[in-house]
Amino acid sequence: MVLRLDKDKIARCFLRSLSTYDDAARVQKELAVRLLACLDVLPDAAYGRVLEIGCCTGVLTEMLCDHKPVQTLFVNDLVSEFEKVVLNRIPRRDLLSVSPLFGDIETLALPSHISLVLSGATFQWLADLPAFFVRLGRELASGSYLAFSLFGPGTLAEFSQLTSVGLGYRSDEELCALMDKDFVLEKRESFQEQLFFPSLREILYHIRATGVGGVSEYRWSREALASFERRYREEYGGPKGLPVSYSCSCFVARRR
Repeated sequence: MVLRLDKDKIARCFLRSLSTYDDAARVQKELAVRLLACLDVLPDAAYGRVLEIGCCTGVLTEMLCDHKPVQTLFVNDLVSEFEKVVLNRIPRRDLLSVSPLFGDIETLALPSHISLVLSGATFQWLADLPAFFVRLGRELASGSYLAFSLFGPGTLAEFSQLTSVGLGYRSDEELCALMDKDFVLEKRESFQEQLFFPSLREILYHIRATGVGGVSEYRWSREALASFERRYREEYGGPKGLPVSYSCSCFVARRR
């Protein structure tokens, strides 16, 4: 399945979230913490030459460099404006080599001799993830590693069920099948998360503030907003407020 994604729109939405992302992206931060913990199964040699795909504002980047013995780090994101933000928050800059590699990872040439490809909550934005896994299998050396987190089916379910708009999220089983030819799964972890908001406006702000509006940007009239909130409350509202659901998974795999 190849997704039809407007990469320019996605980049604009994430760039717009530059000043709000770190405060709003609570689930993404939790996912970064979980992925970092999953990396404990890796040997120190895995951190020799690391490529991080989709670094965004550097939440995972900072954690990685603060807790793991990274020697050379290539940081990538679709949004080139994130470069300065990410580089400014990397600790131990004098102890590691950092090389920016900004642009669409699906079309960029990958660095050579990579020991670990790392990605936090980004792979669901790739247009052709199966082809990218094939490419990683072709270009990564035996014994190197792939570690990533991403959102799966059920993410933003309330919103997508009422609007029929959403990403083509892949199940854990699909992802394992995609990796099976070239990778051995070392660790997998999945969990569900819900955030609650007092109003639909707060939900829409949350989605905008985390850059997730790149699939479709709605233009709400006052009447349409009121109608949509009424339906949202009728279907999903409860004592805690209006829920927003996330389905999260982490994977660590070794190249065969």
